[in-house]
Amino acid sequence: MTATLLYIAMMGAPDVHNQADFADLPDTGDDCMWVKNRLAEWGVLDDLEFRSVTVTDGDELPPPDDIDAVIVGGSVHSINENKPWQQDVMAWLRRWRSTGRPALGICGGHQMMCVMAGVDVEPLAAGPMDSSAPVEVTAAGQVHPLFDGFGADPWFHFGNYDHAVAVPVGGTVLATTEGSPAVALDHGGNWYSVQFHPEAGHDVFERVWLKVAPENMKNYPPLPEAPRLLVNFLHMGGLV
Repeated sequence: MTATLLYIAMMGAPDVHNQADFADLPDTGDDCMWVKNRLAEWGVLDDLEFRSVTVTDGDELPPPDDIDAVIVGGSVHSINENKPWQQDVMAWLRRWRSTGRPALGICGGHQMMCVMAGVDVEPLAAGPMDSSAPVEVTAAGQVHPLFDGFGADPWFHFGNYDHAVAVPVGGTVLATTEGSPAVALDHGGNWYSVQFHPEAGHDVFERVWLKVAPENMKNYPPLPEAPRLLVNFLHMGGLV
């Protein structure tokens, strides 16, 4: 039977994330497409039933019964905004957590999982992460299947103003950066999260900064190996 992957998109309400600004890019401005395209490029999309909901557009979250794994995407909204749709996603994730089935949080999804575990999310002291950068994979991360096939200091795309300031109780740090103690975590119980973006192309980030800080556009080289992390997550969950 084909496994079902649910992607929860929460990149931004239309007034703050205008998809038309990205319409000419191969991935468009729809982060559901980012994930689908990366999985297709790595040859695993056809092995899955891929479903997605965009909660910032008002989509309802489905019952978890027929879903085998979930990815919670990034967001231009701070988790500290405490919007109704953020509360709805967290309530859904609490139900999902009880199933023991796998979940991966990306950027805003990572911060949401950390808040659910009692960790504060605060602005980065040095200002936003506005570039691609290497992460320092910990000893635990180097033997963890989420980082299978990566070296000690793999590069990923970052684009965040906030970060988790501590490690959740019971969590295992898989990677860090200077100033951020937990940019990749194993929360236990088949829950994982990363502050960086393995699903987004460099051209998306270039476009993100075009209007607000064009000098940052040069900070994002292509990183074709980064989506390996998504595939590793699917392997870990037995979906592919």
